[in-house]
Amino acid sequence: MGCVQSSGREEAAGKVEEPPKAYSWDRKDKVDPADFTLEGLRGEEAGRVPGSINGQQFIIQNCQSSQIFLLDHINTITIDDCSDCTIFIGPTTGSVFVRDCQECVVVGACGQFRTRDCCRLEVYLLCQTQPIIEASSKMKFGCFQAFYPQLKDHFSKASLSVFNNNWSNVYDFTPVDGETNWSTITQPSALPHAFPLPRSQLLASVGLSVEEESSVVPYTLGSPQYHGQEAALVILFHDNDQHHKATTFIAALRSQVVDCRIQHSREVKMEAVDAVRVFQGSEHKAAVSQGPVIALLCLGTGVHQACTTLARDMGAYVTPDSSIGLRQIDSFFSYASMSMTM
Repeated sequence: MGCVQSSGREEAAGKVEEPPKAYSWDRKDKVDPADFTLEGLRGEEAGRVPGSINGQQFIIQNCQSSQIFLLDHINTITIDDCSDCTIFIGPTTGSVFVRDCQECVVVGACGQFRTRDCCRLEVYLLCQTQPIIEASSKMKFGCFQAFYPQLKDHFSKASLSVFNNNWSNVYDFTPVDGETNWSTITQPSALPHAFPLPRSQLLASVGLSVEEESSVVPYTLGSPQYHGQEAALVILFHDNDQHHKATTFIAALRSQVVDCRIQHSREVKMEAVDAVRVFQGSEHKAAVSQGPVIALLCLGTGVHQACTTLARDMGAYVTPDSSIGLRQIDSFFSYASMSMTM
């Protein structure tokens, strides 16, 4: 009996206790909310450089007379209780929500944009859906225009298209009879005058520009009607080089048509039945099935002939220079508008 008991004690003493299992979710780096918050700034310049936000949520609150630059891609952002500030917001996958702010200039790109209880904001925007204002007044909206070397990559990481911009299609959730709570800014020179660039060495070194000529987002006029002007809708079908083709097309068109303007740009997925309705035939059913199309509504003297010539080398479609073409333009943007809410 004594020998048996001794053997059991020796086995117990020889056992090595195994450490607890470590799972991948236990090894995640802890996020410090302070790294993703700017609060209580007074007459200061502050921000984040590429790689410092990296798709996290961000908060800006209770800032006055300050310049803020978030030069990275972001998940969602809220801006609360700020006044007399200029704020640059890098590509944001989800929502930008601005509340209780006044006398600010905001430049941003996002999936959704909303304001509540705001007054006298200038917003230069790229928005994939319809911007919404609520209980807000004296709002001005313009087209996003910006460049820094990593910006195109940040758009990709945020899953935003530079060609799908609904900046001027604003919905006022609380309209007031006899008053207009928002208006549009259609001069690309307005943003450089309203938005000072970074001065601190760290932020300035990123190379931010807000000039139209260098912007990665095409400058569009937005909502004003195009009827009565020479117009052409150009459709670039999906392939691996589609975005480059669209950018090259716009640059070439502007060099050929002195008064060229891009009224709208959209990137949307079309079903075969939608292609038949828009193009009034089945010729392009196979092409739209390959992926999203990029559409550019171009205006200017001689723009239709110039678009037709350029599109021939790119395999793009240009609406006819006739009443049929105008109906196709209306039909496409009616479909694009509906697709935003789906």
